[in-house]
Amino acid sequence: MTLNWGNVMSLYIQRTLVFLAVISSSVFALKGTRGTPIGGMGTGYVKYNALTGNFCASGKVPPAASSGWDGADYTTRKIASSGFYFFAGGEAVERAKTTDEDARCPVYLANFAALKGITFKLTAFGPYNPGDNPENFKLATSPLAFFDIEATNGSADAVDIAAAMEFANGGLLGGAASGTVDGTQAISFSGEKDNAYLAVDCDASSPVYSSGAVGTFTTNGTLANTDGNMVAAKCSIAPGATVHFKFTLSWWRHFETTSTSYYPGWDGKENYWYHNNFSDSKKVSAFGREKFDLVKTGITSFVNRTMASNFPDWYKDRLLNNTYPLIHNSQVTQDGRLAFWEGLYGIIGTIDQGQHAALFYTFNWPEVQWKELNYWRSTARNDFPGQIHHDFNKGISNFHSHADKDRARFVCPLKGSNNMNDYWWFKVNGVQNTNTWADLNVMFIFKAYELMLATGNRDSITSYLPDIKRTAQRILTQCGEGSKLPLNCHSTYDESNDGGNTFNTCPEYNGSIVLPCYLAVSEIAKFCGDTATATQYRGYYETARTEFKTKFANAPKFATGKDYSEGDVAGYSWANYFCFEPVMDSDFVTDANRKLWAYYPTRTEESGADVEPLRRKLGKWGFYTCDHWGGVNTALGKADSAMIIHGWDHEYYYKNAPDMVFWQTLRKDKGSNKSQYASYMTGPTVWRSYFQMLGYLIDNANQRLWIRPRLLSSMNQKIEKGLLLNPSALGTLNYDETKEGERTQLINVSYDKPVAIKEFVVKNNTGKKDPGVRITHNGATVSDITVKTEGSAYEKNIRITLGSPVQIGPDGVKIEVFETAVGIHDLRAIVPAYSLSLHTSHLRSGSTLRFSVDKSGPVSIELLNLNGSKIGTILHREMVAGSHSVIWNGKTIHENTVSSKMYIIRLKTRGGILTKAINVLKQ
Repeated sequence: MTLNWGNVMSLYIQRTLVFLAVISSSVFALKGTRGTPIGGMGTGYVKYNALTGNFCASGKVPPAASSGWDGADYTTRKIASSGFYFFAGGEAVERAKTTDEDARCPVYLANFAALKGITFKLTAFGPYNPGDNPENFKLATSPLAFFDIEATNGSADAVDIAAAMEFANGGLLGGAASGTVDGTQAISFSGEKDNAYLAVDCDASSPVYSSGAVGTFTTNGTLANTDGNMVAAKCSIAPGATVHFKFTLSWWRHFETTSTSYYPGWDGKENYWYHNNFSDSKKVSAFGREKFDLVKTGITSFVNRTMASNFPDWYKDRLLNNTYPLIHNSQVTQDGRLAFWEGLYGIIGTIDQGQHAALFYTFNWPEVQWKELNYWRSTARNDFPGQIHHDFNKGISNFHSHADKDRARFVCPLKGSNNMNDYWWFKVNGVQNTNTWADLNVMFIFKAYELMLATGNRDSITSYLPDIKRTAQRILTQCGEGSKLPLNCHSTYDESNDGGNTFNTCPEYNGSIVLPCYLAVSEIAKFCGDTATATQYRGYYETARTEFKTKFANAPKFATGKDYSEGDVAGYSWANYFCFEPVMDSDFVTDANRKLWAYYPTRTEESGADVEPLRRKLGKWGFYTCDHWGGVNTALGKADSAMIIHGWDHEYYYKNAPDMVFWQTLRKDKGSNKSQYASYMTGPTVWRSYFQMLGYLIDNANQRLWIRPRLLSSMNQKIEKGLLLNPSALGTLNYDETKEGERTQLINVSYDKPVAIKEFVVKNNTGKKDPGVRITHNGATVSDITVKTEGSAYEKNIRITLGSPVQIGPDGVKIEVFETAVGIHDLRAIVPAYSLSLHTSHLRSGSTLRFSVDKSGPVSIELLNLNGSKIGTILHREMVAGSHSVIWNGKTIHENTVSSKMYIIRLKTRGGILTKAINVLKQ
């Protein structure tokens, strides 16, 4: 019997989509995680577990390099005595618990049982407020954890209520083990080098504060105001009213070592970025308390807007909770070095994997990525100019030794790093280095390009251009003679066949990702005014694209048979995310995708009991499988298929092991390895799938906006309330491709603050070469537009260029796409207070145009295609009010001859616009 692969896949997808629909069919909440880690970047974290009613904490984050990393949070970092206490109408609850909890990183929610008609609701959140400004970066890097208890009176009477937070530090956040009263609103865990601080505020009209030991809280809602580990607030709450109790926990630590890890004389006193802003935890607390409401509004709004769209709930939840490396893996030193822990090992760096996750940071807090880009630029090798390092744990040979891990915690200093060997696992001819890795260099360039798109900062990107060109040149030196593909290089897929002595090269992966890399270099150079480099790398791309297909079109192992086969098509996914042209022919990438579907879902070579079937489907590099292969399916218009791949990953952790969601490792499940506390840095890469499904990318450098959705069948041809990331202002997309008459797309885009756009790129779903487009902004039709169709196969687009930018703010912009040209009725006069007349309905050289103008001022007459795109101007001059006539010479004012066909002629004056149809005849 011969199987029809298309029918098999169709049935497989249908059954899987039914399963995924069931996941989203009820009110979604992620339970059993043991709490969201709450803290600033690179500062440590605090977790509250509503199921058990207590806290844990870690003053130094790195999962694979902190003492006790092999044990669970609540085994090695549990606070001895901690929790929330509630008082209402003479009754109290100590260390309240609830099963009604939900993790939405960096937020944690819990609803507690009512007490005397009073409901208590927790919103815990980290110091993150989206947006590109210094204050938000200061917040994001501050050692702060916020806890808001919202109390609502559902009874008919006023009630005396109180809320308290207990945190017996035990030195886990630094400072004293127990608290000392610092007034009635705070306690201090003192210490010269390390200290912590807990404070309370309340928005009731006349709250009563107390602190210290528990005292009589359970009987009257107040603490003893003697030394202890609690702070509380008490107030009276009217029927139907709501009150907020605001708890702010802060800490301040030194980070030093006496070990020599990098070069003789290195003192290892790098400390934290927040040391530039604060001198102790009390000052951190004051800053946090001032920003409490701002941060809560900002981050809860971000979370709620992420969850508001009509994408599947489990998928949106995964977008949020896979941002855990923001807290767990980030490192920001006092002198501004910024990098991320790999997570599985005590390795700081690995741009090859980190850049896959960078999108979330770049389009929220680009300063994070500017600092990391500078880190990689400053540490690039001198002996191999332009070569980007992997990591710098020189001499750290045993990552399972706590002594070595202590040394490995420190970010490589910029001084003395250039010629340093790196990555203990990887050796070439016995030498520990990664100078044969091409993808490290590609990811450096991708990071620069992503920052160019997100910020449009010409001065900054221009200052990096020499480094970008040097790194691009390094890639070229890694290509063989006459080639533009680094086929003999190694990469992030550090596959060893003999336990680490020799490693496989990755020609398919490296070859595919340099294709969009060359295009990125060309675009960066163009933005910086370096046209020679832009042209040069465009040429390299075209050569490499042809070479790649020639090399791999018929290769038997392309996109199959390897535990990292998804990497073979990674470049196609990256190009689609960057909204570049397709870097592989449609037949080529379609066949590769078919082979991947034939390989991964049915793999049997690891069928042992120690490897779960779900993990087998995802291959060795699960995050990459979702990103590269899932991204290819999305780019090919197969969003349902892409969601199946993401569903495997979701089920593996979120459904089957929720307590490990914030500790996802890259390794396959073998016995207890699924429970290793190895928070992997690549988690936020899921945001790229979101951008690709939205079809969204904003280019603030060129004031360009792409909206080309790939919709799931469950979304009914619509995107509702889709959140758009942008550092200057978050946005919202409402999209409908339900056909109404000749209209095939209705697109509404808005931003919280004005964002300038002068070019839109939307998908061409009309099946026509000359579709119509109408743009409405501020209640009026935008008339000065040029419409051009481009692309083929899976990438058919419409490029709409405006004569001048529009400012898209809260009122938004509306874009409509039609199967045929926008008619005369749709270009009707805005103010019909003047006239335009011709001898006939035809126009040729020598014809007389007669018209009247009601107001003196500039007058122009333009010719447009029937789809509304502008051909040229045939008259432009100052005129007085009254009647006029001109004889046309058959050309535009720029001396371009106008070909014969049907046009729209448009008269524009100070009083308004008038349009009519006209047939231009041969001269």
